[in-house]
Amino acid sequence: MSLTSTTRNQMPRQTRSRRIKDWLLYVAIAVLIVISVWMFAMHQARTGGSPNLPLKWLGFAGMTAIVFGYAIRACRQSWGKQKFWALLGLFFAVHSGLGVFVLLRVPVVPLVLYAVLTGIEYVVLAAYLGFFLDSDE
Repeated sequence: MSLTSTTRNQMPRQTRSRRIKDWLLYVAIAVLIVISVWMFAMHQARTGGSPNLPLKWLGFAGMTAIVFGYAIRACRQSWGKQKFWALLGLFFAVHSGLGVFVLLRVPVVPLVLYAVLTGIEYVVLAAYLGFFLDSDE
């Protein structure tokens, strides 16, 4: 089921131009966030900022928020299904467990790595949810 089709509650159809505008807005917000974090990291490096500042953990938290926020938004039609939340919770547990395991063992994580991994992880999460949620119908 597509988010743009009319549902039983007569949700209005979202036009193609509106979807494009929304997508461009999301991209612009993501770019601004990445640029802001990058500028802050560059400032910290130039000024010899606090070595105790947990940038790798902040990056992981931001990555988690982006991946799961977009997934939850994209699966709006599944919000009422308990299976959706269970699958999302399982993926979150695996994501968090692996993230903590890796971050405890590496001293520094480059920002560009978060940018690459965020896109990859979102695609994996979308495929995972699509596979298991579509098997119901």
